[in-house]
Amino acid sequence: MAMPEMQKAISRLRMLLTEVNRKEDEFEALARQFKRQLDRAPRHAIHGGNPVETTLNMMGEIQERLDKVETMHEHLSAMKRQAENELQVLSITGKIEQAKRELASMRSSRASGEDEQIEKVAELERFIEEESARAGEAITDNFNAPEI
Repeated sequence: MAMPEMQKAISRLRMLLTEVNRKEDEFEALARQFKRQLDRAPRHAIHGGNPVETTLNMMGEIQERLDKVETMHEHLSAMKRQAENELQVLSITGKIEQAKRELASMRSSRASGEDEQIEKVAELERFIEEESARAGEAITDNFNAPEI
């Protein structure tokens, strides 16, 4: 993936995560509201004189809405996890690409036999290998990312 395409993908994922976070907040507020309504519903039968059947129907409708909101929240959480994982993969890939460019630049400009350059090249090669393995793990859902 070329860098501009990668940046576009990262931007899309960040926008998606922002929207998911906003929706999560919205669903959490709705869930709290429905739970309060469920807690208060019996009062309609006790203090309001509503028949038991009417109150039970009302509570059933509220519970259905609560269940739907909680299911949607679970779906959003799955979407968020996948987007965050994808964002980490792209971040790792970007770092790998940068290291590869730096390594290629060092190889093309290094003077023969400079120990410092040789060590830096070896370090970059290890970085590329390790991060490529991490990216592969992330893609296959075996990712346990430390702070990047």
